[in-house]
Amino acid sequence: MKTTIVLDASNRIVLSRELRRAAGIPRRQKLMVSATPGRIVLEMEANASGSVIKRGKLKVWTGAVPATPIEEAVEQSRHYTR
Repeated sequence: MKTTIVLDASNRIVLSRELRRAAGIPRRQKLMVSATPGRIVLEMEANASGSVIKRGKLKVWTGAVPATPIEEAVEQSRHYTR
């Protein structure tokens, strides 16, 4: 999804509900911000409230499950690039 956002009078950026949903950003999520000339990047902070433990032959996440639907998460992981 692409959209144009206009800064308000105090130079703040407000992300619309549709944009947050398209990016999979839940309410009150902390975002990491990085800037380079001509570009600002917002990224969701990693969920540090859990850990990966080994149960038998499997590795299992013990933290909260993200709000992203499973089908969407699988599709995102298939097309993930660094």
